[in-house]
Amino acid sequence: MRDHSQEQVSDTRIERLVQDFLQIDIEFNTILPKEIEQLHYLLDDIPVADKGQRFINCKLFPRVIYNLYRESDITMGELSHTLSVPFSTATRMVDWFVDNSYAQRLSDPKDRRVVRVALTESGRELYRTVERYMVQRFRQMLSPLTAEEQSVLLMLLEKMARSLRDTLVKV
Repeated sequence: MRDHSQEQVSDTRIERLVQDFLQIDIEFNTILPKEIEQLHYLLDDIPVADKGQRFINCKLFPRVIYNLYRESDITMGELSHTLSVPFSTATRMVDWFVDNSYAQRLSDPKDRRVVRVALTESGRELYRTVERYMVQRFRQMLSPLTAEEQSVLLMLLEKMARSLRDTLVKV
């Protein structure tokens, strides 16, 4: 039985780790089997323009929303490149966000051919909902560990994430 009197690891630290994993493109479904797909159930309560419409790629969804949240007005080309997906795949994902008022397409004042994408306030709230869900699931994964073990594991995972990110930057 866990000793609940021990100090818990802060959600801020776990949120940063979640962001690190998303940033380095580690697919959470390998760490959290079927958890990303279960986001559908969580998101069913959020009103959408067409309830019959579903995400094009549920494994890609957290990466798309993370990048839209991180970049205030990313271009479609930058999003496609960052996600390492064809432009058409990025467009289909963004279409869902725009159709459901979670994002908006913006024109680029310097180049009319460039389309930028930004989350709306409801899109930012959707991101926070997804992030809270991932933090909750990560916390559940940590629950069998003592507070000290959680702290050590998070420290090691943070070091690994930094190392992986640094390695990817050099490539």
